[in-house]
Amino acid sequence: MNLKEEEILMDRGVNVERTRSQIRQEMIKWEIDPSEYEIDWEYNPNNLRQKCPGAIVRFMRNRVWQEISCYRFSSRAENLRQCYLLIERLRIAERHGVSYKGLTSSKAVVEIKPANAMDEKQELQDAYDLLGCDSKDSVEMIKRVFQVKVQYVHPDTPGGDAERFKRLQKAFNLIMNSKGATKTP
Repeated sequence: MNLKEEEILMDRGVNVERTRSQIRQEMIKWEIDPSEYEIDWEYNPNNLRQKCPGAIVRFMRNRVWQEISCYRFSSRAENLRQCYLLIERLRIAERHGVSYKGLTSSKAVVEIKPANAMDEKQELQDAYDLLGCDSKDSVEMIKRVFQVKVQYVHPDTPGGDAERFKRLQKAFNLIMNSKGATKTP
């Protein structure tokens, strides 16, 4: 199938408001605050002859601004939809252990962590051990334990330990993901 056929097959009834709403929902799932993402529109700066309205989604992850953009299609709605589809797939991939670094296009190779069910189970158990919790404990209790522990090791407190803080944060995030809970303690 060539590119023109793909365009013809693509749903022309893409609803911008629906896509905006779906992007907001993905950001909530990623626990990205509304102040940490934006949707922008601009024409392709690399092709001034062809005035295709591009869609750009910028968001903050790990204190670094990320940007996903699409200029391929002739309408803003279609370009925004492509950005949403990539965001959705990246979030789902992360849930399944896929990591990526320096992704510059959807054609870039994605770095995949070796997925071994036993290793993942052990990693989760190690996370519970690090926090001093059990898998049967409630989300509220795990959040309370985490809050107390990070007070002692936070790098901004006297005697804090940045490395230990990172390990606690990682363990907490892993547990919250496994329970399908929000990470905000």
